[in-house]
Amino acid sequence: RGSRTGAAGGVSVVVRDGVVAAIGRGDREIPEDGYVINFQGSEEGLAARFAVGVAVDYKVVMSDGSDRTGFWGRVSEALGAGPKLVSGGKVTYSTESARAEGFTEAKILSMSSARSGLAVTKDGDLLMVTCTAATMAQFAQIMQALGAAEAMNLDGGASSGLAYAGKYLTKPGRALSNALVVLADER
Repeated sequence: RGSRTGAAGGVSVVVRDGVVAAIGRGDREIPEDGYVINFQGSEEGLAARFAVGVAVDYKVVMSDGSDRTGFWGRVSEALGAGPKLVSGGKVTYSTESARAEGFTEAKILSMSSARSGLAVTKDGDLLMVTCTAATMAQFAQIMQALGAAEAMNLDGGASSGLAYAGKYLTKPGRALSNALVVLADER
């Protein structure tokens, strides 16, 4: 372990003895009695969740997957996404709610862009939705208009793509390294 982070940029949160000691930009000394969290790029806004003098803690949990108790014990695959768009059939997206979820970039908060999202109707039907250009607030309205009871934004922009029966309905603007795939039950 070195004595400094070596971070060329970003926002660094320095923690000493379980308390935030400093918040600043770039390279920081790593305290003997603590650690440094460095937020880079679009994640820099997450540093705003910390304040000097506030106690913090973290926990590393490793699992081989053999503990199959509780809700997460039944989960075999998961997907991280956001912000939340619709809940209980009502549009819940707002700039404030997105910020509370940790989203700080204009491409989420205010800009129009290609969008992708998932929704579930009150009857339990899955909606996989793309649109070529919408603000996040407009996308939330679109999801509600399509009958979403619950809806979540996925990665958008050039990542927005939707294929069905071997053909693109919405062609992504770049090569995609991963995809959410839904297969018909052949039983």
